[in-house]
Amino acid sequence: MVALPSADAADTAAHRIDRHGLFQSAEQEDAFVGAQWAELAPRAHTIGLWGGLCFSAGFAADYVTLGAAAPWPALLLTRLLVLGVGLRLAWITRSGAAPDARRLRLWLLVFQFVTLLGLRLVVQLHGHVSPYQVIAAVFSCMVLYGYAPVLRPMQLWMLPAWLVLSLLQMRFALDAPISQIALFAILLGFVNVIGWNLAVHAARSQRNAWMDRRRMHWEIAERITAEQNLRHLFEASPVPLVLASQPHGQILHMNQAALGLLDPQRMLADPALAMAGDFYADAQTRDMLAQALGHHQAFGPVDLRMRDTSQRVVDVMLSARKLRYNGRRAVLVSLVEITHRKRQEHELRRMAHTDPLTALHNRRGFFARAERVRRRPDQAPLALLVLDVDHFKRINDSHGHATGDLVLQQLAGRMASTLRDSDVLARIGGEEFAALLPATNAQQALAMAERLRRAVCDHAVRCQGLRLDLSLSIGVAMFDDERDDIDAVLARADQAMYRAKQAGRNRVQGLHAPTAA
Repeated sequence: MVALPSADAADTAAHRIDRHGLFQSAEQEDAFVGAQWAELAPRAHTIGLWGGLCFSAGFAADYVTLGAAAPWPALLLTRLLVLGVGLRLAWITRSGAAPDARRLRLWLLVFQFVTLLGLRLVVQLHGHVSPYQVIAAVFSCMVLYGYAPVLRPMQLWMLPAWLVLSLLQMRFALDAPISQIALFAILLGFVNVIGWNLAVHAARSQRNAWMDRRRMHWEIAERITAEQNLRHLFEASPVPLVLASQPHGQILHMNQAALGLLDPQRMLADPALAMAGDFYADAQTRDMLAQALGHHQAFGPVDLRMRDTSQRVVDVMLSARKLRYNGRRAVLVSLVEITHRKRQEHELRRMAHTDPLTALHNRRGFFARAERVRRRPDQAPLALLVLDVDHFKRINDSHGHATGDLVLQQLAGRMASTLRDSDVLARIGGEEFAALLPATNAQQALAMAERLRRAVCDHAVRCQGLRLDLSLSIGVAMFDDERDDIDAVLARADQAMYRAKQAGRNRVQGLHAPTAA
């Protein structure tokens, strides 16, 4: 096996092809021959076997041409020598033989040399140039240029040198006519020029194609390695990762962290049969994500709610990015569970908007809730009550703040049970409460305030063995319209409450005459 170089090394080596179409580096040439052995060896095998047999079969032509007076020992020895070298070349390139680039280059060159030299010896032994010898010379050049693999520059230079030797032989050794020499030179010269260019082009093309294949194999190997590494990282990541097709949302793969989050009880027999949309808490979330990924390459991070296979709702922080996976469009989604964080945030918000003593809304929570209610047209008309416990300071002074806190808790429960579910009750001061009454006109607001007053003053509070009679002073104000400021309405209700206190306490003061006990 030939080790695959890096892409940069492959590119560099691809540019080191010389003018003969061969690699300048012997190691690179050996690597090429070894890798292309399945293609080069059969061609060399055919040349060695059939070239040697054809050359030796020319002995019959010798007999027909020369008769008994021929120098048979020399002719026979020449043709057997070429046959022997051809059989040796055929043997080292036989099917199943181990690749050996150096032996192939050596014996291919030797066979080419003895064949060309043998042709000249046969011509010399004949004493003249016959037509079949010219045909054999042309045929040999065509085969050696067009079919024999070029593995050494000497293979190319050997043929022009052989042509020059042939012309010298014809002129000085055989005393051939000038016309015959010229015709031979033109014919073999043309074959050499065309054959040389074709052989160089073929050699360069073969090596470039091999380099391209090797580079492609390297890139494929690198891609496979990278994909395997990514898969390992995907599996080993502590962050839940989900790979889904786009736009259908079929699950392609989940890592173990994602299975632990979305399928903790392992209810999915095959995660690949699930759809990503099955895990969203509602259709609106699914549609929102699909729309976002339809317009953007990446999306998130965004907080949303999902459901696992047991229908448990989990809060997650989701990020998604589009990519291609196995030639298909896909989306890689990362999920970070933030259920605990969301619970903490919810608890902090609750604590920020809740009175810790009575568990009612505090002033901030009351304002936030009142603002949301005020913006809803179906909640009009809106009424606001301010309720203050009469003489509450006496309880703290006489019985202590602990008793005062218990009294406030009981009063809060009693008022909350008197109000409707849609009403909003809050503790906005020490012993001061406020109530927002949606869909309530002035008369209804006064009536509700009166019920609250009587719920407190008609029933004594009992705590720690004490029986405490309490009362409320209540102020009522109405929102004039949806643009009316909450602070302004609260201030009007507060003024009405103080008028109730000034009128003797334990009464309701609002748009109409006060109602007393």
